[in-house]
Amino acid sequence: MNNSWTKLISEKEIPMNFVRFYTVGLLLFMLPFTRELFISMTALSLLLVIGVILYFHKEWNIKTVFYFAFIVVSSFLLEMQGTTTGEIFGAYNYQRGLGLQINHTPVIIGLNWLFLVYASHDIANRITSHALQRILTGTLLMIIYDLLLEWVAPFMRMWSFNSGYPPLRNFVAWFIASFIFHSGLELLNIHTHNKPARMLFIIQAGFFLVLGIYSSTFIR
Repeated sequence: MNNSWTKLISEKEIPMNFVRFYTVGLLLFMLPFTRELFISMTALSLLLVIGVILYFHKEWNIKTVFYFAFIVVSSFLLEMQGTTTGEIFGAYNYQRGLGLQINHTPVIIGLNWLFLVYASHDIANRITSHALQRILTGTLLMIIYDLLLEWVAPFMRMWSFNSGYPPLRNFVAWFIASFIFHSGLELLNIHTHNKPARMLFIIQAGFFLVLGIYSSTFIR
């Protein structure tokens, strides 16, 4: 591996590369003639950045692998049940923006839950050393993230709620699931010291904020 490539994917450089990556994404979305290209690349882009985050995880062991797999599988099944019944998050439907689906549920959605839990837990670790406070802080961060994501999801062709904006039960379900997943990280003492992960969480939140303002203003 040459020095330039090593520097490009180094822990120090990756956050800035994420900024560049999402800046290009914003430009692709804002230009009408490249918007469809942006939407078609959303799932692949998510897979790429989540792969990068997992690459920087430092403490791989059987316990960690099994718990990460548990989050991926259980969150996917939760989402599948939600789309099938409309009883968990409210009545909503996934669109093509998140790629390949099984039973009307994107395959990648479980990995996205893993990233969000992982990254928000790492940020919470920087805020407090108290276990319960970390769980609550991480959960609150995920709710704030979801508020932004729900705003832009229809514009990005990811999903939409039949009622327009998601009902209260959506955020209650997010809180409960997030609280459980964060509690598992604490109980199993899984460390999430990963600077690229927490920076990506913040960058994505900023990306959704800008995209939401632009979409609400210029897209009808």
